[in-house]
Formats: sequence, structure tokens, C-alpha cells
Amino acid sequence: MSVLVPGVSGVRLQLPAATVPVQVTVPSVTVTVLDAFGNAVQGATVVLASSGSNNNFTQPVGTTDVNGQITGTLSSTMAEVKTISAAVNGSVPINQTAAVTVGPAAADHITFTTQPQDVNVGGTLATVVVSAMDAFDNVATGYGGNVKMAIGNDPSLLGAKLGGASPVMAVSGVATFDALTIDQPGIGYTLVATSNGLTPATSNPFTVIALP
Repeated sequence: MSVLVPGVSGVRLQLPAATVPVQVTVPSVTVTVLDAFGNAVQGATVVLASSGSNNNFTQPVGTTDVNGQITGTLSSTMAEVKTISAAVNGSVPINQTAAVTVGPAAADHITFTTQPQDVNVGGTLATVVVSAMDAFDNVATGYGGNVKMAIGNDPSLLGAKLGGASPVMAVSGVATFDALTIDQPGIGYTLVATSNGLTPATSNPFTVIALP
């Protein structure tokens, strides 16, 4: 891909892969600077930039070689599509860009993405959602393990039972519980979500309200 700009020219941005894992450096982000006739430009400086967040660039050092090329690297802890762009000689922005998808790392821990809400005793809790996250708090979309739900803190006097808590298989790292019930009233219940090999999560406290 190339694009012509006044004066200096155009540029090609080349990436070694379209998708990389989070925190893995994208090696050799290669920039080729061209003149208006498609010839390589030697001696040009290049500064790279990227969309998104949590990016770490190693900027190209020096100037383009006899082939008009210079390289830099990018790493990121945010799983998302990055659009990489370049500016030549400090003031010539280039319209041509290249995209790379930074994917999540392996699942590391569980988190509640939709917390439990207050509910009447015997009623069904509003849907509770938990997600498997990588070490950088991206949803680990490749995770498909079973997630279990249990009562953590039990403020009842009789020992509450949690209904509707059969293990749920995560889909793209997300497990949804839409049939949970608790049979005893109490203030300050918590739920605990677990999945083999992952750090468990404890929910925010909530109340199971006694019926009048």
C-alpha cells in the first residue's frame, strides 16, 4: 500500500502479522518512504503513532536507508485493533495506515462484570455476569471453562441455599447466571465465582429482602 503526498511522497507500512497477543511486541513495523514517482527516499526521519491505549512504541532510530526503509516496534497491554500511522520528516503526515489486532492473553482471573442486585427472598436475582480476564484486565475471549457460583458471605441465621447455580460454561470468556435464588433473607450477602485454574472473584454485597 502506498499514498502520494506533496514533496516527500508516500509511505508503505508493513506488519509481520495481522494479529498478535497482548504485551507481545510487534516486531519490524517497517516504513518505506517513497517520492512522488514511487522511488525510495533515503535520509528521511519517521515517527510512528497508533490509535488505542496502553501503547508502547520503540520509534525508528536514524533515517531511512537506501531502500527508503526504517523500522520500529509496538507493544500494548490493551486488547483491541490498533491503527498505526506515520509522519515523515517531522511535519508530513501520511494518510496510509496499517492495522494490527492485539488479542487478549490467557485467562488469569474472574471478575463480576454485572453485580448481583437486591432481591426479595425466594425471587430470582437479576442476571449476574462474570468474565474471565487476562492479567491486564482484558476479557479472555478464548476461555470456555465452566464457572461455578456459590454464596460467599451468608448473613442469614439458618444457612441460606443458593438455587439455580449449576456451573455455566463461559462463551468467549463470559458466563451468564440468570436463574439464581436465595432462600433466606439477610443484609450483606456476597457471591463467589470460581473456575479451575483462575483466581476467584467475590461480588459486591447485596440484600435479600424479607417478605412482609
